[in-house]
Amino acid sequence: MKQNIESIELISNDQTGHTVPRYGSASIQLLPPHLESQSRVEAPPPTHLFSNFRLRFTTAKLILNAICAVVIMTIAIHVLSSNKSHQTGQPYYAPGKSTWLGSKGESPTPLDYASFFPIIYVILGLEGTPHVRVIVDKMDACPSPLHPELLDEDRVLDTRTLGNPIDDSAMPYKFPIKVCELIGHSGTVYRRLLELGELSLSWKDKSYPVPRVKSNPTRYLLTGDTGLRLKPSNLGLGNLGDPPCNASEIYGIHQCFLNFTKQDLVESQTGSYQGLDEWMFKEIADSAASKDVDVIVHVGDYLYRQGPCPINNTDSKDGNTKDCSAVNLPEFASALNITPETVMNFIPGFYGDNWWGWWADFWYPMLNLLKTAPLIPTRGNHEICERGGYGFFIFLSPVAIEDFCLDNFPVYRVPFENEQFIVMDDSIINPLYGGVDKYIPGECPGIPSSGAIKPVQENRFEDPTDESVMQQLDTFQRHFKDVETFSQTHNNNFYVGHRPVLGIGCNSSHVVTLDWTLQQSLGPTTLDRISGIITGHMHWLQALQFDNDSLPAQLVVGNGGTKLIQNYINQSSISYIDLYVGKPEYNIKGRIQKGITMSEFGFGIMERSDGGGYDVTFHTWREDSRSVEPIDFSMYIPRGPRRKGNNNATIDHSQRIHSHAVSKLRSFY
Repeated sequence: MKQNIESIELISNDQTGHTVPRYGSASIQLLPPHLESQSRVEAPPPTHLFSNFRLRFTTAKLILNAICAVVIMTIAIHVLSSNKSHQTGQPYYAPGKSTWLGSKGESPTPLDYASFFPIIYVILGLEGTPHVRVIVDKMDACPSPLHPELLDEDRVLDTRTLGNPIDDSAMPYKFPIKVCELIGHSGTVYRRLLELGELSLSWKDKSYPVPRVKSNPTRYLLTGDTGLRLKPSNLGLGNLGDPPCNASEIYGIHQCFLNFTKQDLVESQTGSYQGLDEWMFKEIADSAASKDVDVIVHVGDYLYRQGPCPINNTDSKDGNTKDCSAVNLPEFASALNITPETVMNFIPGFYGDNWWGWWADFWYPMLNLLKTAPLIPTRGNHEICERGGYGFFIFLSPVAIEDFCLDNFPVYRVPFENEQFIVMDDSIINPLYGGVDKYIPGECPGIPSSGAIKPVQENRFEDPTDESVMQQLDTFQRHFKDVETFSQTHNNNFYVGHRPVLGIGCNSSHVVTLDWTLQQSLGPTTLDRISGIITGHMHWLQALQFDNDSLPAQLVVGNGGTKLIQNYINQSSISYIDLYVGKPEYNIKGRIQKGITMSEFGFGIMERSDGGGYDVTFHTWREDSRSVEPIDFSMYIPRGPRRKGNNNATIDHSQRIHSHAVSKLRSFY
């Protein structure tokens, strides 16, 4: 649990001779600043304004804090400049190998993240306002905008947020970086330069281009659910004896404060794991960078590295051991490297809601792609405050930082000349019994002998322990009223969220539809002017289009890189599915006209055609060629406004046959 500075006393470590802080009754080895905060688990801080944060210490506390800072920095310099362990029993906390990123042979090495600074990217926030953001070292100055038209007073980027202080009292996890920001408000010279693609930044005597922000883009990249899946059952800490771990929870797992050793570390740990050799996110993102897109739409779930990779891990799905231990620091990537004298309270490595977790899981793989186009960032359930929320609000949130993390923020829109994207934060929803991650493998129905297949709705009221149902229904009913209001300004509207509104899956032998909470929150006309729904969450690709344009097209691009979920939907029967969602009296329904569901890594591209509609193509990773290639399935979304029986909808029934043919050509899971 989080300890205030006044509760820390300095003790002598008999094993190393170093002075270390004591928290309660457990001693913790003193680490370099970039790992020190991970050596204990802290509860999230109480909500308070980030911009008005003040440290209120007495003179004595300030002196103690300064001493701790000097000790930590001195040891950090010594450790990072040394090539050997301090002495027997004291691990050498050096950077890990490039394999923790799933990468090899880069120059500079991806571990030397400062060599990649400044990281320049643009997010599109409320009303489509571009936010130019730059990540630099905490001690560095922000870049300056470059252009002859800019006055001296305009050549400044503001500091959006500064990494937490050395005493670690401001935030639960380490972010030793600075995020600088320039907001391109409408009517400003910044906005005009961004739209022309003529804005650049100066930093340390070098010039860096800023991605162009088009007012009338035509080509959109669709991706999501991208990080490396690491979800140990107990953060990989092994069997720590009796009583069991009962400290505060993080990621829904009780943490342990007891010291553990090599013997504990090598015991089997069950969880959900993905091997680094199975993580293709960087290859996929680099391929997308070559597609000349105007806007990147990421539907959320950026950070999946919730813990280290236990040496002796067992994946709960397939029972195999995954090759991901390079995520841990070298001393802990192999049991052979751990001395019997080593005593730990955590496994150091590159994971968690801190700079090292975010750098590994998102920033490094996305470096090339983010140079090409602005980003519409959606918040996934992995970015709730108890998971990756702090990093999301520091780096990607479209709202100003007034709190470390907000449980939920209102719907907003990103309008362009011909279409707009309406963005929903649905991260807090609790699906019935854990949702798609808990589905039971099975075989869903094939082509029925008569009639249609009607998916089962996963009613959350079936779980008597779920106390959040009514509150969340109220929240999203209000949000969907805003969605409907926003949709009146444009004919072509695309809803963007994390959880599918009209998705289908297979649970045991039943076709089910998700997400029940969102469906039950719909009003009778909420979706009438929505042309398409772009989401993720289900770790596969899914594209559904409905007869007579009765419902918006549903695109699920949860196949961006994280561990895939096997899909058991029978491809031959997709066009026999009648979807009924929401309240019965609203009669929100549609027959699937064509669709595809497949468990392969990749992304989608949506491009506006000359006729005003949208061509959607899908590209997946092919292991045999080690490349991303288009698949033999596409979709055309008619120009809006979409409504039941829209005359703009063109129904090509040959596509029904085509989708069946595709299922014979490719392997679907």
